[in-house]
Amino acid sequence: MNLLKSILTAAALTLMSISFTGCTPSNAGAGEEMVFVYQPYFFGHGGVDPEPATTGLTWTALSTIVERVNVKPYNKNEIFNDLVTKDNNPVDFKLHLTFQNIAGETPVLVEKFGPKWYSNKVREPLRNITRNFTKDHKMFEMTTSRKVAESLERRVMTEISEFLIKEKIPVRLLKATVGKVMPPEEIIVATIKTGVQKQNVKTQTERVKAEYAREAAEKASAKADRAYMDEIGMTTDQYLRSRELDNQKEAIKNGSKVTIIMGQATPMVKVGD
Repeated sequence: MNLLKSILTAAALTLMSISFTGCTPSNAGAGEEMVFVYQPYFFGHGGVDPEPATTGLTWTALSTIVERVNVKPYNKNEIFNDLVTKDNNPVDFKLHLTFQNIAGETPVLVEKFGPKWYSNKVREPLRNITRNFTKDHKMFEMTTSRKVAESLERRVMTEISEFLIKEKIPVRLLKATVGKVMPPEEIIVATIKTGVQKQNVKTQTERVKAEYAREAAEKASAKADRAYMDEIGMTTDQYLRSRELDNQKEAIKNGSKVTIIMGQATPMVKVGD
């Protein structure tokens, strides 16, 4: 029994010696803080050191975990597919977010929220805010109006910033930007086809209107000709001959070469050069 106690005591003393003498150096990089998580072998207080290391070389025990936390701005993107708008049309877009961990409070972030603080705490509230906003606006507004996009950005900034403060998450939201809002590809293709069909219908309608207009003009011209013939007592042949002479006269004025046949005479008289 005494032998077993001696062996355990020796082992404990050996491990204690290692814990006191075995140390490793750590150095914070630019734009980051080091958070120390103590894990004593047998006794003492473990947990997260409330004071982060920011500069200089720091020596820690072998059992201590060093968490390096970035305090420079960094980006996260949320992709939204098939969000339903007010008029029941789906839209796709990205939301670009810029966060910054609050310097000096990184131990709180590590201890209470961990490295997955965003996915565990913020992502779902953010997506709910975006979904609710989209439900209040029509697809045309979402895809064409920059003012609507800016309104969504302001709402995300306000509500997520308030959420971070309420939950005491030591992170700031610096910027929220809505990317290009587009309907799904199949809707774009269908819209293009519909537009082409509408344009074809419009073209055909205008063509029919033009044909009716030309027909009406020709009928009006024929009525005018008949009225003229009746007024001066001309036959149809006489009228046609009169029109032919008018055309030849006009051609001569324009400098064209014209051959005129006079009555039943065989000889032809050339007018012009």
